Amino acid sequence: MNDAVSEVLIDPATPLEMPPPWNVIEFTFSKTDSDSELVVMCNGRCFIIQLFADQLSESLRDQYLFFLRVAENLELDGLYVQDFWNWAVEPLIPFFRAVGPDDKARQPTLDNFLFPETFVYTLRAVSGQLIPEPKDRNHAEHVEPRFGIPLADGICAPWAYFLPSEILICQNHVPGPPSQTPSRVLLKDGSVAFIKLMRRGDNQPLLNELDKYKMLDEARLGNTLRVSRLRGVVRDESGLVFGLLLTYIHCKFMTLSYAVKLETSPSLQQKWATQLRDIIDQLHDAGIVWGDAKPDNVLIDTNQDAWVVDFGGGYTEGWVPKKLAGTMEGDQHALEKMVEFIGTCHSGGNFVGRWPINGSRTESRGRNTMEPRDLANQRVSNWGMSRG
Repeated sequence: MNDAVSEVLIDPATPLEMPPPWNVIEFTFSKTDSDSELVVMCNGRCFIIQLFADQLSESLRDQYLFFLRVAENLELDGLYVQDFWNWAVEPLIPFFRAVGPDDKARQPTLDNFLFPETFVYTLRAVSGQLIPEPKDRNHAEHVEPRFGIPLADGICAPWAYFLPSEILICQNHVPGPPSQTPSRVLLKDGSVAFIKLMRRGDNQPLLNELDKYKMLDEARLGNTLRVSRLRGVVRDESGLVFGLLLTYIHCKFMTLSYAVKLETSPSLQQKWATQLRDIIDQLHDAGIVWGDAKPDNVLIDTNQDAWVVDFGGGYTEGWVPKKLAGTMEGDQHALEKMVEFIGTCHSGGNFVGRWPINGSRTESRGRNTMEPRDLANQRVSNWGMSRG
């Protein structure tokens, strides 16, 4: 392991600095085994942080077990899962600084994000403090990749495909620290696209999206219909699909959930409701089901127009009843709820001063996995140690 990383000492006389921007890209925990794992990206590197209750002192163990309850409920006693992440990541901040940023003169490629230099740590209790203990380099080198789905050539045949090394990651100019997860990318023809990454296990959502985008192309609905379109597939020579290249929508990470607020004019509310009805009607006329219809999957662009995104299927409780998932009836049910939401909601979200946890959450063999998404895939970003 890099000596600069494994032997970091903190000089008490050194002025406190803001931590470098970091993002949790995956968080897995088990109530049964009381263990957890955070996958954190910072400065182009991947840090895997593992915690085990039996390796902590009593006071730290109690705090840790409480944080697991926070994670299970997303919020508990005024604390959020981001507070857990801040607590677990704080001991690694000196290591984040030690590795420093990648070469600023070189624009990173998607390949750099998918296969980063990786460090693995276990947090232990030493003199009542959380201390990161590095694992040997061989362990880090055998970490299973988190992205990539094997797919037959024929399924991807209708679209152009791009190698990860051919795709340049663009910086998003948004308030706050930059996200460590790519969303806006530059293709070799000089055009910009949105990259929707595909994690291992996302096989069915990937197939759903490819099927829907094929139907959209065949329906020839025209470019004026404001829905995301598939421009190409990111895959390697072995056939692993790492992501979809979609229409880049200039929305400044604004979803309908956040756009609907007190000062929204009645005319703008009516405009969005009318646009959503029109988009869904055209999709249904072409035999296409939207699927996971909800405000988080409606983007509001810089012209204040509504776009429908995410054709991966599934449903979200409160918007589409489970029995109507994947049907046109489910889309219509969600549409009526969104129209009501547009007309009655006067708040930008159900949180104060922090980003909510958006993204997918799955449970397998008693383990919960959260996969925070970027806001046009819903942005989740840390705002320093004192803010989620």
